[in-house]
Amino acid sequence: MSIGMEKDSQKKMIGELLKAADRFIKSAEWNRALDEVGKALAIEPNNMYAMAYKDRINVSINEEKKKAEEEKVKRLAEEKRSGEKPAEEKKTEPAKPAEPPKAPAAEEKRPEPPKPEPAKTETKPAAPAKDDSSARLDALRQEFAATQAKLQREVAQLTMQLKEAQALKDATEKNLNGQIVALQGELNAARQNAVKVDTKETDQLRKEIDALKAKHLQDVETAREVAKADMLAQVALLQKQLEAAKANPGVEDASLKHQGELMLKGMFQKAWQDGTITNDERALLLVVKGAIEMTEAKFGALEADTRGDAYVNALRSVWSDGVVTPEESDFLTSLREKLGIPADEHFRLEGQIRKEVKK
Repeated sequence: MSIGMEKDSQKKMIGELLKAADRFIKSAEWNRALDEVGKALAIEPNNMYAMAYKDRINVSINEEKKKAEEEKVKRLAEEKRSGEKPAEEKKTEPAKPAEPPKAPAAEEKRPEPPKPEPAKTETKPAAPAKDDSSARLDALRQEFAATQAKLQREVAQLTMQLKEAQALKDATEKNLNGQIVALQGELNAARQNAVKVDTKETDQLRKEIDALKAKHLQDVETAREVAKADMLAQVALLQKQLEAAKANPGVEDASLKHQGELMLKGMFQKAWQDGTITNDERALLLVVKGAIEMTEAKFGALEADTRGDAYVNALRSVWSDGVVTPEESDFLTSLREKLGIPADEHFRLEGQIRKEVKK
């Protein structure tokens, strides 16, 4: 494999890997995207597109981490606010039972004796409840302060990482811009060198190409004239044989009609070699058709079959050496269009003939 073909293959592989990485980036699958970029860099470590993808993925990962940390801080703050409200309620609730003892005090006017002692016993547990809620509140405050300090440290670390990523991104963009400028300069230089190509050599090549085309057309025309002459000779011979058969009623002419059909098939195949049946060729074909009294349906079916046979013969001729040149490929394309051979039929026939050549 030549160096140019190897580079084209590498570029194609890198392109496929970067396309896969782009799909993973869109679905936020950062690790899988980095794997694809890593494969591309393994093929070409200094590939600017792969390096740009890698920087883009790292920046996205850092932004996602930063967003996750901000959400965590916000969630902890909300949990802290929701945790302070029940603590305050616990602190104020024990104070309410202290008021009922006043009601028995108002009932002292009744003849029944007042009972102030139970009121005193109910107010005593209020003090421990207050102490417990204050302790829990202080513990929550300490925990929140510690968590907040930790988050602040992590945010500062992420900020530093983000700055480093931004600096790396700027450096990468600067490197890419430099490479682009260099490539543009090489392209301009190549264009200038192309303009300096010797026009005499170009004119000479064009003359040689025109001469080859003219020779090809002449060869085609000569072959067509030879085929026409051969067809005329065969038709004349067949007509003589048929006239002789008619002059002798005892002679069976079935074999002559079969011979005429084979002749007609061969004439069709020769006529289809260039992909077009001329008016002169069709006139001769119709003469043979009338001589052997062939039906219109059978004549049309034979014409269609020989069209495919002509294309198969052309494919066999082209693939006989196992290699198809650009000129041969153009010839097959032109012949296929003239004969009306569908693309799927072409590939089927070509695959079949290639297997035959390998054997």
